[in-house]
Amino acid sequence: MRRHAMMRWLVLLAILGFLSAVLGPPALAKEPVPPKSKGETKASPAGELPAAVTIVNKWDGDYPVSALKKLPRGQQKTSAGYIRDEKSFADIWKSFKPGERVPSVDFRKNMVVFTRNVKFYNRKAITKVTLLDGVMEIQGVETVTSVPVTDKVAMAMAEVPRLGVKTLRAGDKFIPVK
Repeated sequence: MRRHAMMRWLVLLAILGFLSAVLGPPALAKEPVPPKSKGETKASPAGELPAAVTIVNKWDGDYPVSALKKLPRGQQKTSAGYIRDEKSFADIWKSFKPGERVPSVDFRKNMVVFTRNVKFYNRKAITKVTLLDGVMEIQGVETVTSVPVTDKVAMAMAEVPRLGVKTLRAGDKFIPVK
C-alpha cells in the first residue's frame, strides 16, 4: 500500500514537471511599454537603473478644477503632465498661485512637470524625477484621503531639464514630449 502511494506521488510529480516544461512559467503582469520613436530599436541593458534628474525648482498647492482646461491638451485628466512654454506656464500659474509673481523658467533648456491625484484631494509633493531611455517619471509623496475632488485638486510642479526626454510616464499612460 505504501509503495502504491509513493508511485502515485512520483507519477503526479512527473506530470507536473512535464506540464511546467511545456506551459512555461506563469505569466506575470507586464509593465506598460512606452511607444518607440521611428528608427528606435536599441533596448537598454537589463537591470539599468533610471538616472536621477536635477530638480531646478518645485512648487505645490491647490489648483482649481475650473482651470483644468488651461492645462495642455490631452493632459487635463491625466495624473501627470508637462508644460513646455512660458505663455502656458504663466496662464496656469495665475490659477495655481493667484497674486504671486510667475517664476522665471528657461523653457529653452527646461520644462515644468506636474502631478496630481485626479480622484481624491491628496496633498502632493515631488521628491524625485528620473529618466531612463527617454522616459521621464515623476516620483513623490502624497497624503491619503477619501475626500473626492470637487472644486480643487492638490498639485505639485517641478522645473526639470528637458534634454533627452521623449516621453513622460503618467501612471499607465505615456505622454509624448515635443
